[in-house]
Amino acid sequence: MDAGELDEDAARLTDGEIARVLARVAKARGLPVRREVRSRVLARGQILERVRAHVEREIPEGVLDHQREVLAALELIPADYDFTAGMYRLLEGRIAGFYEPEDATMYLVDDLSEAEAEETLAHELVHALQDQSFSLGRLLDFKLGDSDRLAATHALVEGEAMSAMFDVLVGSAFQVDESMLRRLVAMSTALSSVGDTPLVLQESLGAPYTDGFAFVQALRRDGGWASVDAVWRALPETTEQLLHPEKLAAREPAVAVAVPTAAALGPGFRVVFDDVMGEQALRIAFAAYAHRDAAIGAAAGWGGDRFAVVRRDDPEDPSRREVALAWRLRFDSAADAAEAGKVIERRFGKACRQRAALGPIAWTARGSDVAIVAGPYARRGGGGGGEVSAAGTCAGAGKWLAEVMKGGAGGQGAGAVAAGREK
Repeated sequence: MDAGELDEDAARLTDGEIARVLARVAKARGLPVRREVRSRVLARGQILERVRAHVEREIPEGVLDHQREVLAALELIPADYDFTAGMYRLLEGRIAGFYEPEDATMYLVDDLSEAEAEETLAHELVHALQDQSFSLGRLLDFKLGDSDRLAATHALVEGEAMSAMFDVLVGSAFQVDESMLRRLVAMSTALSSVGDTPLVLQESLGAPYTDGFAFVQALRRDGGWASVDAVWRALPETTEQLLHPEKLAAREPAVAVAVPTAAALGPGFRVVFDDVMGEQALRIAFAAYAHRDAAIGAAAGWGGDRFAVVRRDDPEDPSRREVALAWRLRFDSAADAAEAGKVIERRFGKACRQRAALGPIAWTARGSDVAIVAGPYARRGGGGGGEVSAAGTCAGAGKWLAEVMKGGAGGQGAGAVAAGREK
């Protein structure tokens, strides 16, 4: 046996223990047990390696690098921050277990206290039941350009598991104060984070649990678990629908926003990645710029958005590339756009600002529309961070901003410029 592996017999929870808890969870949630659930108890490092392997299978190569550039360009993480390594460090301190739909197995960390193990077991067995009834793996499959819809589904998955878990552990999830839960999750995540973990990563880790819990509780107050079952048959299409159940009931769609273009930056620049931020991610981003209440209010008017990471490779230096970000948002009204503009202005000012490492950043608002451009900046070297230096001017940013704002909503839609998008 390899020294890093646990003995198979010792690594398994007893079938009787799993069956007893599974029966309690199934009764609390009102879902049938269609088959037994396999389980493994592994060392924390082994659990993290399985998570890494899952991410590498599911997410196309380069996507995490593109997401890093979005956060860096908007000053949500330091320009030289190793985004991927930072996420795994944060997860390593927080993870207690996970359910893997691919092999229908529940994995638990071997260093949990009795109380932590009971809580994790109940939570992960809800995921097992979800998978048996709703094919969880298929619903959570990563799709390029579909992050907001996926985030809404993820929050439903985690929120339901939180709600049913509390039913099992404390008798009723309605005994849990939602505001207190948010504070406890935030405190717990902060305490388990290393000192340099950006707030946006901490918030992103906790949001599916807290936002999802609030959503499921609202559904249950309205019609019990039957209302939750109905949502599984017609999933939220946006995090806006998740954060505002009345918009889910009305099936209020997102506004289709065209993928920003980059002709104004000059030859060689091309869109390598585009996606929708969505209300939940917008709220998290704004919370790094302003007080949480102001961020929530400013994000609440979200109607639709699309951002694009653009890049130009240096033909003479394969290790060097120029990167920039364009982001176009459509709000429900001009007043909503103005409220969002106040948050953006608080962080970046009114006029274009030239940044030493990240190049220019400029934004504008017109009616219900807001547009932001950031960069270009040059990044040299591979790996998590790399050397970063400005590669653009405010004059160029102004031209690009006008181009992005002129692009408008609708038009190309979510699938535009697919031929120019890289994996």
